[in-house]
Amino acid sequence: MALRTDSPSTNITLIGRLRAPDDDTAWRAFVDLYTPLVYRHCRGRGLQDADAKDVTQEVFTQVSRGMRTFVYDPSRGRFRGWLGTIVSHAIGKHFTRLRRAGQGVGGSDAGGLVAGAQNENDAAWTEEFNTQILRSALDRTRPEFETATWRAFELTWIGETTPQEAAALLERPVPWIYKARFKVLAQLKEQVLFLTADVAFFAKD
Repeated sequence: MALRTDSPSTNITLIGRLRAPDDDTAWRAFVDLYTPLVYRHCRGRGLQDADAKDVTQEVFTQVSRGMRTFVYDPSRGRFRGWLGTIVSHAIGKHFTRLRRAGQGVGGSDAGGLVAGAQNENDAAWTEEFNTQILRSALDRTRPEFETATWRAFELTWIGETTPQEAAALLERPVPWIYKARFKVLAQLKEQVLFLTADVAFFAKD
């Protein structure tokens, strides 16, 4: 979904826009962005397809309610941690319901599955979260640049090609390669900050 950022000076983020009850475009963009992440995480915790979809829907219901009062405060934790906690609790509740209903949830491993959902591996969730954000930011950034500029960035930042090697491949001066990469990175960072103001972002030297 096309959803362009405002001027960086306005400091408007997708998460910030969700506070507006009538911003349906922002909410749809948010759901499109985070649904694959939540669904994959549920599947990775052992949920079947239908159950993963149900839990994902429950997560967004909780997010919708919580976003009305959510205030981003880095000193109190990151947005990804807040979302991760909601996902973890939703998965835990799912396995608890199965257990109370007397349904099998993996035999002798059932307790471990529930405990794993309730005591989320923060490193795993963070990696999945950051990967999803970066992938989306790359997709949103690429159309903004001509092919050669993007290729210079792709070779030297995503790949392992040196600026000197990229210059030879693209038949451009080495300073041009550095400039092209810098321009793309600047736009990429802006997109990352728009999608989630608190994601960890590391640029190569």
